[in-house]
Amino acid sequence: MFKSYVAATEKYQGFIIAFNCLIVLIISWGNNWVLTWIMVAGVIICPLIGISDLKKARAQQK
Repeated sequence: MFKSYVAATEKYQGFIIAFNCLIVLIISWGNNWVLTWIMVAGVIICPLIGISDLKKARAQQK
């Protein structure tokens, strides 16, 4: 059971990090503009990494 959670976490880790960046972005909007722009970059870049991870996982299944 634990292995399935680890496998799911490894497969969707880009999306998990992007979601966390989005939450921090919403909370800290306007307080610190450097942190805000870093989180904006995380929200943009991390889903792209997640998509490539999903493609890699599907290629390994076939």
